[in-house]
Amino acid sequence: MNTARRPGEEAGAIDVLTRLSALLPPWRASEFGQLLADHRAEHGAAALRTDVSAHRRLARLAASLPPAAEVVADAELLAALSEATALADPSLYQTFLSHYTLCVGSLVLLGGKAADPDGALAHARTKGSFLVTEIGDAGSHLGIRTEARFDPAHRAFTLHTPDHRAAKFSSVAAFGLPQQAVVCARLLTGARDGGVFSFLVDITGADGRPAPGVSVSGPLPVGALPLPYGLVRFHGARIPYDRWLADGAGIDATGVLHDPQPSADARLQRTLSCGQGLWATLPSAMAGLAGRSAAMAWRFSAGRRSHGRLAPGSPVLEYRTQQHAVVGALAAAFSLRCTARAALSAWADLRAASPSGGPGTAMTFSPWAAVDRSLALHKAHSTRAVAELVDSLQHCCGVSGLFDHNRLPGYLGFARAFDNAGGDNTLILLDAGRALAEERARPDRRRAGPGRFPADQGPFSADPGLSSADPTGAAWWPAVVTALQDRLADDLAAAASARTEALHGSLRRDLEVWNPLLEDALELGDVQARRLAAEAAVEGNAAHGRGWPVPRAAELAALDGLRQARRLAGPLLATGVLTPSAVRALPAAMDALCDRLRQALPDIVAALDPGAGFARTTLDEPDYAAALLAAHGASASTPAGTPASSSDRTGSTS
Repeated sequence: MNTARRPGEEAGAIDVLTRLSALLPPWRASEFGQLLADHRAEHGAAALRTDVSAHRRLARLAASLPPAAEVVADAELLAALSEATALADPSLYQTFLSHYTLCVGSLVLLGGKAADPDGALAHARTKGSFLVTEIGDAGSHLGIRTEARFDPAHRAFTLHTPDHRAAKFSSVAAFGLPQQAVVCARLLTGARDGGVFSFLVDITGADGRPAPGVSVSGPLPVGALPLPYGLVRFHGARIPYDRWLADGAGIDATGVLHDPQPSADARLQRTLSCGQGLWATLPSAMAGLAGRSAAMAWRFSAGRRSHGRLAPGSPVLEYRTQQHAVVGALAAAFSLRCTARAALSAWADLRAASPSGGPGTAMTFSPWAAVDRSLALHKAHSTRAVAELVDSLQHCCGVSGLFDHNRLPGYLGFARAFDNAGGDNTLILLDAGRALAEERARPDRRRAGPGRFPADQGPFSADPGLSSADPTGAAWWPAVVTALQDRLADDLAAAASARTEALHGSLRRDLEVWNPLLEDALELGDVQARRLAAEAAVEGNAAHGRGWPVPRAAELAALDGLRQARRLAGPLLATGVLTPSAVRALPAAMDALCDRLRQALPDIVAALDPGAGFARTTLDEPDYAAALLAAHGASASTPAGTPASSSDRTGSTS
């Protein structure tokens, strides 16, 4: 090989291929660059085009279940099915969610049951999806541009994608079986914009090919949730009148729309209220993933020794860092299970109440918090908490945490995907934080006394009661996080009020007021979600012994609170909710709780693990190394020096 290097600007270029061209002979650099280009992610797209396995699995599940509308009507059943499918296969969960919760859920909510006269959706002979997101712009849910134009001559609608930026996205790119989707589109009657409604639309026909007026892109592989995603556009696709999910609205003989909702935002809120079912049941799936992941990590760690020089041969769970991560994950799984129960309870209350006359929270960044703030916050908190938890447990399990066979990578990808899917968490938290600050600024909602000391008196003084209270008690964290929320809300309300007054008359006042405060609003939204979760954990502790026997529930709730307090140490110190000495004492308090829980851990794991029977992995086995070898076609008893079997030499992809 010619090792002569070519000096010049190429060697210092930022483009890596340009640098390689200075370090390799030109023909080798060119060949190497072509090799990289040939290994793009699209290599699996062709197979996805005909991969209808998700639909076939969904149909097999449906054959063992009541009709889909009955499943959607039973919140406990819907949540349990969501959890079971997520534990078994996150991709199957996504298919189940789209069909049952969002597609059929929209039909049930918006009075569209008649749109499925032959029960094809009810029994999953046709796969249902939900099309709302448009790929070209951020916040597309607030500015949906797909059009459903009313044709008065035929009393039907035609569906149109106005340009490529309004293409919609969902897992509909596999052809071969019939598919329908609930499509969110702007209803146009003549020159009037009637707001966003849902329509049940054929994506493919009975032959599995795209329906007239519908085009679907090639599959877009998504590693976190491997399904045949694609981009959908409409070119005059015809929709019968009874496929309009009118929700009490109607168009009279003269072509005039009559809608009982009082505003466009109220109509959008109502159309997207199928999201309530998602946010009510997704926390159950996330709690299941948390419990399964924590149980696997504990069993794996319990049988593992460390050869670190502090104490060679000691169990890894002797180390406080491993205790905080693994036992802390069990505590988080308990709290997340409580959040899941709170979400279902909140949804039951919503279903029992009369529909509201409009959004209770302003639609500033997205519609989600306006649809229901507490449910949206439960969704945001549970998905982020599980992503953080599984990521930590992967690290604790070393390379074994990266094996797909052990499920943690799939669970992590699933939780991360739902940071955006099902309502973007950042937008939910921004709207929730802004709404809480604006509520706090109202005269009737102000607390007695200022939230902050006047500027010349410095920042908050620490709360002596909270700093001196026992942090290992279950009531400590709810009190701390509530105090933090109140102080952050007061601070943000004061800052927003001051900026509003200073910018009076500005043409872009809302943006100029809030743009510098968005990080604060995001932080407040996150703390608000954590407060709701803390309250749910208190309720879960109180429910101990009433049909949910989790040992040492109070200590688990307290330990999860300490985990969160350590992560929020900065805001807790900055607002003066805790003193520096109180924050420094948090690790010792966690140590004390881990010691108290030690003897009960096997029973705690059994109580929190929802899927040991059907989602078991080698991490669960007492002899992990032997189980891993056996699972991949090898034997733990092969004598040293014995030639490996063909399965040992070639490996296994099981």
